[in-house]
Amino acid sequence: MNWRRQGIYALLLLILLSPLAAPQLLAFPFSARVGGHDIYSEAPIGPRISEIVGRADDVARGSPIAGSAGDQPIFLTDGGWRWIWLSLGSLGAFAISRPLVEAIVVNRSDQSADIVRNGRAVGGRRSLSGTIAHEMTHGSIRTHFGVTADWRYPAWLREGYCDYVAGGGSLSDKEAAKLEQTGTKHPALIYWRGRKQVEAELRRNGGSVDKLFAAHRI
Repeated sequence: MNWRRQGIYALLLLILLSPLAAPQLLAFPFSARVGGHDIYSEAPIGPRISEIVGRADDVARGSPIAGSAGDQPIFLTDGGWRWIWLSLGSLGAFAISRPLVEAIVVNRSDQSADIVRNGRAVGGRRSLSGTIAHEMTHGSIRTHFGVTADWRYPAWLREGYCDYVAGGGSLSDKEAAKLEQTGTKHPALIYWRGRKQVEAELRRNGGSVDKLFAAHRI
């Protein structure tokens, strides 16, 4: 009886966790193939998605550690239950990417406007193309430095480098300065500060990404 109960628990756990490894199991109603990417969406997929994903690919390939073009599947949500489930409750994030399966899951996405929103009043929106490029770069970091890179390097470096490649983040310099002047603790500041530090260190070391990460291995 105990063995049977354990088997039932294992089956339930598999059902709960399977979408984390294969988000398409959540039955996204719309799908398309763009470049090397399978796109799954809660909203109808419009004509701009090819431009958006193509721009993200071009930007992500600009990283010296990008290697060959990625083929990560991309899941566009409306910020509802699919996002909550797949992001494990990361409500304030714009997107996440999964190690190993390297799936990219995006929060409240608006394809027609090339925008992603996370619900924050300040730093609450950024381009969809830039968000996807940011997550693609997380994949490049894991491919180049190993799947454990998310644990071996500090968050400011990983997030700052991804925003550096993407060409910016959700905070303008003016917004970041105001937050710092008022002592406001905002989660986007680690991205902004990280990008600024990454820019400065790459200027000093001749642009070597390998040297940059080697200097900050935990």
